This record gives sequence, C-alpha cells and structure tokens, in this order.
Amino acid sequence: MRKQRKKQSGYNLFSVMGRLYKAAFTECPVRMLIYSLVLFANGVIQIVITWGTEAFFDSVSLGAREGAIRPTVVFTFLFLIAAILSNHILNGCDNYLGTSVHVVLIGKFEKCMHKKAVKLDPILFEDTAFLDHINKAFQGSGVEGCTFVLEAFMVVMFSQVPYMILMSIYLYTLNPVLSLCIFLVFVPVVIAQYIRLHVFAKLEDETVPYRREYDCYHECVTGRDYFKETRMLGAYRYFSDLIRETIEKINGRAWKCYGKMAGLEILMRFITLLGYAGVLLLLVYYVINGSIGVGAFAAVFSSIAVMFDMIESAVGQQLGGAFEKMGMVTNYMRFLDMEEMQGEEADVDYSKGIQLQDVSFSYAGSEEMAVKNVTLTVKNGETLAIVGENGAGKSTLVKLLIGLYRPAHGEVRIGQVNTKNTKMPCYQRKISGVFQNYQKYKMTLEDNIIISAFNDQKPGKIDQILEKVDIDINGGDYPKGTDTVLSTEFGGTDISGGQWQRVAIARGMYKEHEIIVLDEPTAAIDPLEEYALYNRFRAMAKDKTAILVTHRMGSCKIADRIVVMDEGQIVEEGTHEELMNRNGKYKEMYAAQAQWYH
Repeated sequence: MRKQRKKQSGYNLFSVMGRLYKAAFTECPVRMLIYSLVLFANGVIQIVITWGTEAFFDSVSLGAREGAIRPTVVFTFLFLIAAILSNHILNGCDNYLGTSVHVVLIGKFEKCMHKKAVKLDPILFEDTAFLDHINKAFQGSGVEGCTFVLEAFMVVMFSQVPYMILMSIYLYTLNPVLSLCIFLVFVPVVIAQYIRLHVFAKLEDETVPYRREYDCYHECVTGRDYFKETRMLGAYRYFSDLIRETIEKINGRAWKCYGKMAGLEILMRFITLLGYAGVLLLLVYYVINGSIGVGAFAAVFSSIAVMFDMIESAVGQQLGGAFEKMGMVTNYMRFLDMEEMQGEEADVDYSKGIQLQDVSFSYAGSEEMAVKNVTLTVKNGETLAIVGENGAGKSTLVKLLIGLYRPAHGEVRIGQVNTKNTKMPCYQRKISGVFQNYQKYKMTLEDNIIISAFNDQKPGKIDQILEKVDIDINGGDYPKGTDTVLSTEFGGTDISGGQWQRVAIARGMYKEHEIIVLDEPTAAIDPLEEYALYNRFRAMAKDKTAILVTHRMGSCKIADRIVVMDEGQIVEEGTHEELMNRNGKYKEMYAAQAQWYH
C-alpha cells in the first residue's frame, strides 16, 4: 500500500515532464539538444534586442544633443539590426526543428505503450476498468497528448521562462517596481493554469467510459463489418440516439469544466491588462522625473507588447493547453508504470507435454469459477479435442493450457515449466494457435500469413502451407497471388469467410511450433469441408501436440482423446468410441447434433 501511494504521488508536473523529456532525448538526442539550445537562444535574443534598442536610442539622443553622428550610433544600429536578423533566423530554426522533433516523436510514445502492453498479464484485457485505463493511456500517447505537452513545456521552460527572468532582471536594474509588476502579472496566471490542470484531469477520468461507448456506437453505424446489418434492420436511428446521448453526456461534463475555468480566464485577462497599463504609466512617470533615460523608455516601451504577448503565449496558450492535456499524459504514465508479468527465464522441453494439476480460474469481477479443479495431462504428439456447450469453459481451459492465463489455484506446467513463475515468451516460443475470433488483417495474403513468424521466413514454406490448407493462389480469388491485398478499402479484393478461415489456419501453421491450438476457427465452413480440413490439419500436425475446440461433434473423431466439459469441469474423457458407449454427456450432445443431418 505504501509503495502504491508513493507511485501515485509521483505524478507531479516536473516528474512527468522530466520523464517525457528523457524519453524524447533518448529517441533523438542531437535534435533535442539543438532544439533546446535554439529555444533558449530565442528567449535570450529578445533581451539582447531590448538592450540594443536602449543603447541605440541613447546614442541617437546624445548625438542629437551634440549635433553630430557619433560612431556609437552606427555601431549600436548595426548591433540592433544584427540582433533582429538573428531573431528571425532563430525563429526559422525553431519552426524547422520543432516540426522535425514533432514528426520523430509522433510514434515514439505509442511505441512505448505497445511495448508495455505485451508485457502485461493478458487477463487484464478481460477487465472493463483496465480497458478504460488503456483508452485513457492511448489518448495520452497521441499527438494531442505527450507530444503536444512536451513541446509546449519546452517552449515555456527553455525560451519563455529565461526571457521572463532576464526581462525581470533588466527591469529591476531600471527600477525594482517595474519587475514587481511583471511578477504580479505572471504568478496569478500560473496559479489559474495549475487549477486548470486538476479540473481537466478529472474531466478526462469522467469521460473515458462514455468515449469508449461513443466509439462502439459509431463503429456500429459506419464500420464495414456492421453497416450491412445496421441498414437492413433499420437500426441506424437506434444507434444514432445512443450516439447523441453519449455526446450529450461528454459535452455536459465538458461544459461544467469550461464554465469553472471561464471565471479564471476572465480574471487572468484582467490582471494582464492591469499589469500592462501599470507598466506603461510607471514608464511615463519615471522618464518624466528622470529616473530612467530616453533610451530605456524607448527600449521598454517597444518591448512591452512583446513581453505581454510572451506572458499570454506562455501561460494562456502554451501552459493552458498543456495543463488541459496533462490528465491524459498522467494516465499514460500510470499505464507505463503498471506491474508487468513476472517470471524467470527457462528452457522448455515440449516433449514432456502439458500437465494441469487441480487448476481453477475465475475472471475479474466474477465470483464464479470459469474452470474448477481441473487435472489433465496432454501428451506430446497427442491430438486432444475439447467439447462442451456454450459457457462450459472450453476456451478458458485452452488459454490455461497454453499459458496465456495463469491459474488462480493449482499448477499448469508446459514441458515441466510452471507458467506461474516463468516468463511467457519462454514457453510460448513454440506454441501457435487459431482462435474463433481470428483477425482479418487488411494486408496482402503473404503478410497475413508470415505475420506469425516474420523473422523466420524460409523459401517455399508459404507455398507449402497454402497448398496444405487448400488455398489456390492461381484462381480468381487472388488475382495477384500472394501479393493480393485482402481488403477492397486498399485496392484489393474481398474473400469469403471460409477463405479467411483458411488464411487464419495457414497463419497458425506457418509459425514453427510444437503445440498448436484450433479454438473453433471453422464456424463459416460447412461440416464436410470442416472435417476434410481437420483431417489435413491432423496430417500437418503429425508428431506435434494439437488441441482442438469445436462445437461439431463429428470433427472430434480425428482426435486421439476427447475431453468433455460442463460448468467449468471435465465430466468425461476418452476416445469417440469410448464416449459413445458410456451414454453420457458426449453421446447426448452427439445425438442432438446428428438429428439435424438425418
């Protein structure tokens, strides 16, 4: 608890900005260093221009009194022109380097998030609270999050703050009261923006669930996988109403936040105006009573608009925008600090098979066990089928068997390695699978398959896999062969559900494996075609450990052994013939399904 409290309190403004700057500096150190120096020089040059203006007007005033052009007039004039020219050059460098750094960092923070996600426990992705959290983190990793905030604070800290400090020192040398006016203008505005930080951080936390709802409803109306059914059923109005209600919830909370900040913004503008007027009046007063010279008056007068524009930009725009986004960035940092899956390195001997000993498992937020006290051994080279009604725990058992989930009780050993205390990549290195909700990547046929082992490509291997799963690349379905893009959205072609299933199975088979899982991936294939595909699969999986999950009982005949699940437990186990002779759950399911084929 103490460690957690310490972590939560570590997300203050400077620690977050320090981490962002370090990450950016690691990604592009030379650009970040040059950009930081240019920003600093851009702030300093403004003071140089102010000082040069004072020197130039003083030399001109002195020359006017003497009735002659002194050498100092020429020198100060050239100095002032050089300073102004340098200012324009630095502004150009600032814009170029800022854009350059921005482009480099666009994907940097998302990349860090992706690397983190693969190190987290997969069971987290079943938790609604975690899905909200990852949505917030994703918002923080984007262009409007980390990149925007980092660039804003770099401009403020490296350019505008040094300018304010140097300008305050310059004004203090003229008269301490002038620098006090700047201080009184700057501090209240910073306080207002600090309040803004907390207000919008709260807004981000409140709106994330509604934003996820909006994305879901929006996809139902416009998504390629949904629009046909939405149109056919006339459900557009239904989803449109849900979208409108969700937007109203988001906007309602946003309006409350903006309403709270409106008063502070008005107060900020009023204080800025008072400071501006105060400095002007003081300048007039001090030049009349002789406290400051004409050169100093001209310098400050010409710089005062720049100075207050700088305050407006630094506090009202840069800091204001950054504080508004800081809630998202903090959520991103919290995501990066989440506890990763722990474990040790280990060598896995897949010939030892898989053993489950008294294994139980439940999902977050559920009191009921999805798998209860299961003890099971899967031998090396065995083809095991897992059957059962919907909700029986089949898919959960499979995820435990391959170490994707870790049990709440009991042990799962893959090749004698305990999944609880071993790093996941160690035992999943030679495990492959095809799941019911396989992905349809909008890429070429070849990319869709080699994605499972892109760093282990072998000549001719993809052609062998395609032939085994009965994909004919010379037919009309794949006009460009393996280079055919499987999406009309990117100038490619559409293929049927059955063809997609073959692609998914080819993807799973392409990866070098000792254990492979087929978790109901053949729903769109008719029973006869499915049976033929499973027979080809069995031939491909010869001498490999194979686990099948299917609703179609006839396909189980290819398995060496069948496990029947009911309410999270194994209720029967044996071959097809053995189970048919027992008159138990398996035979009941088989008979119920067989009647549809008579």
